[in-house]
Amino acid sequence: MKKVFYYLTFFITVCSFAQTKVGAVRFNDVDTFGETELMLNGAGAREKLYSMAIYLDFEVSGPEDGVMVAEKDADMAIVIKAATTLDQEGLKQIVRRGLEVATDGNSYKYEKEIREFIKLLPQEVKKFDIIRILHKKGGDLSVYKNRTLLGAMKSLEFKAALFKIWLGENPIDYDLKDNLLASYKPNPVLGKWRMVDKKTGVALSIVQLYIIENKVFGTIERMLRESQRDDLCYDCTGEDKNKKIEGMTIIKGLQFRGDKYEGGTLTNVKNGEVVDCQVWTEEDRRDILFVKYKGSGGVHEWRRVKEKK
Repeated sequence: MKKVFYYLTFFITVCSFAQTKVGAVRFNDVDTFGETELMLNGAGAREKLYSMAIYLDFEVSGPEDGVMVAEKDADMAIVIKAATTLDQEGLKQIVRRGLEVATDGNSYKYEKEIREFIKLLPQEVKKFDIIRILHKKGGDLSVYKNRTLLGAMKSLEFKAALFKIWLGENPIDYDLKDNLLASYKPNPVLGKWRMVDKKTGVALSIVQLYIIENKVFGTIERMLRESQRDDLCYDCTGEDKNKKIEGMTIIKGLQFRGDKYEGGTLTNVKNGEVVDCQVWTEEDRRDILFVKYKGSGGVHEWRRVKEKK
């Protein structure tokens, strides 16, 4: 069965990624920018000029989050695929006009930064060339052409104004903004799961899966057998030794590879062993988390805990 591709995944090779198609142009569902890996949030096009995608490492609810995304100091990137040939003067005019619109006529406030940014732009962009604009947390803004770094600058305020060209309250293209911000789909691995004993069918605990820096972790939120809620992991080692099991992080550092999260570990609280672990979901069984680890006796099926409305 076809496995689900997840939010915030690990970069393997460009050719192995699923892709999203916009007209005749395709964007990788996961892409890498220098050493930064980001997930496609949405993509759209400005007819006869370019197709465009935005890559994020955090969730958005929709177009109403446009200003938040533009102003947020977090890793993110814009990818622009040219549909026509433009020289640097043409690129300069696109940037200046866009900023004037996005700032309600106040782009003069950023004149120094605009001049610095324009110097980073290539002398020419030919049809099918790719421009990548990467923002790193802290305000670093880098420009790439076809994966070649052209240069970098630093200004969080200018980055916000620049991204508002496409994401602001008065974007240059409202339909494009909607397409960039409206296609978020939750990662099916994340959330609360009921850990079920494979042999007995008895639910043991509720485990919350979450992401930190593109890696999946899982913490025991609650032991379901009341008599075990104060139990300690006497057999655990290192920082987990004698730690209270309820509240302990038992899944650590899983990364997306192929169609599964793997490369991390699971701590077996019964014996303290730390073993290799992998988890995944399947497209037609999204309420089941498949969990496999050394010594588990096969694949375990954890059940999604559905939040009460």
